[in-house]
Amino acid sequence: MLQFLVGFTLGNVVGMYLAQNYEVPNVAKKIEQFKRDVEAKKKPKE
Repeated sequence: MLQFLVGFTLGNVVGMYLAQNYEVPNVAKKIEQFKRDVEAKKKPKE
């Protein structure tokens, strides 16, 4: 249990540091953009 808490806390601290000091991409937006691109390629072009 202690090992989990230490790992979880360390992960959060490192994640907050990276998000504040580096340009971290928004994964949700990238996934939505990818879905739109796939849908655009599926539709038959008339």
